Amino acid sequence: AGESYTAIHPDSITVIPNGKLLTPLGRQIKVAPHPYGLAISPDGTIAVTANSGVRPFSISIIRNVLSDSPEVQQIPPGAETDEGILAAVFMGLAISPDNRILYAGGGQEGKIFIFDLTSGEKIGNLDCNIDFAGKRYEDSYMGDLILSADGTLLYAVDQTNFRAVILDTEKRKFVASVDVGRYPFGITLSPDGKRAYVANVGMFEYSKIAGVDSDDPERRGLKFPPFAYLSKEAEEGVEIDGFKVPGLGDPNVPESFSVWVIDVENPENAKVTARIKTGNLVGQKVEGFPAVGGASPNSLVATPDRVFVSNGNNDLISVIDCQTDTVIANIKLTLDPRLEKLRGVIPFGLALSPDGERLYVAEAGINAVAVIDVNRGEVLGHIPVGWFPSKIAVSKDGRKLIVANAKGLGSGPNGGPSFHPGPTGSFIGNLMNGTISVFDIPE
Repeated sequence: AGESYTAIHPDSITVIPNGKLLTPLGRQIKVAPHPYGLAISPDGTIAVTANSGVRPFSISIIRNVLSDSPEVQQIPPGAETDEGILAAVFMGLAISPDNRILYAGGGQEGKIFIFDLTSGEKIGNLDCNIDFAGKRYEDSYMGDLILSADGTLLYAVDQTNFRAVILDTEKRKFVASVDVGRYPFGITLSPDGKRAYVANVGMFEYSKIAGVDSDDPERRGLKFPPFAYLSKEAEEGVEIDGFKVPGLGDPNVPESFSVWVIDVENPENAKVTARIKTGNLVGQKVEGFPAVGGASPNSLVATPDRVFVSNGNNDLISVIDCQTDTVIANIKLTLDPRLEKLRGVIPFGLALSPDGERLYVAEAGINAVAVIDVNRGEVLGHIPVGWFPSKIAVSKDGRKLIVANAKGLGSGPNGGPSFHPGPTGSFIGNLMNGTISVFDIPE
């Protein structure tokens, strides 16, 4: 951007606050801030985003999304969160096969909210903070969701309780709770519905330090970090300042930075059958240097014989063979041979073309979508979109892409003689509306 000030120019070149320029392809539909979730109705006419901005938490329903005149409905409609409707939402969305019911992951509310997609009214919820199979679950954080093909079973991740849950949508009851890895983030199903795949983005499982006393000013916690990252003390624990600090263990255990496979053919007896490490391990030499962060696998899509996983920290797409449950290839998201050393592409959402020939990758760090030839494992090119693309969907005919851009076209300036605060005020987070990019896939 050089010396240019941040500015939103929807029809030309937008300057975002970090100095990058945006020239997104196609039509840009404005929604509420931070649409990290995206779902398309089975008939392909409606898109829904889950918007987890600071305020308000909301859902955007975009009807006739592929037309020249899409209609956007915000839930709740105003600039302030109505906790009676939606106190929290995070990423997870699913739409019933008859295009009538919307399920939304309720984040720290520990619930999955149910909406009538026609009216936008909330009609119920599925509470995941319950006693189940002799165990009490509390403080659930409900994230990514996926429905079975017939819409009778809903699969979701509970990030704080390190589990995947299966719910019966007709009886609105729990079917199963399956322990998985650390901070499960993404979930998908095999096309035949017999296996669920969960991506775990977390490294360590933290525990409370014994002896902490919130009422004692001298015992409220540690004054300084107790150990260095990846040190012997970090792995085994240490006694310091009168506290015994538990160790964090090996960063490369099966629970961290991994994809877990769950056999769900009999949902009531669902069980983990494989634990697969993807991307680069912590400490693994990459171009002569040890990797300090793990892969952070975050999103997945599956074909009958392969699962594709986006590794957010490694700028890699891992390819898993479904028969052997092993990684058979890694596809580097290199922009250009001259920029091979560039890092920070941050692959996030994934989508497959209807014929399974193309994989589309939301590259959140470079505001683009990568197009991959699935059979050759080759990156064909990159399509410019909005700021921080998070999730992607493909139209039923395979000709159009629908991309949720979490930061849209940025906030523009939040002060100065030409700025006039509206209902959302001047806080950058509330001004940074998300966008949905809709465009024909280039030949």
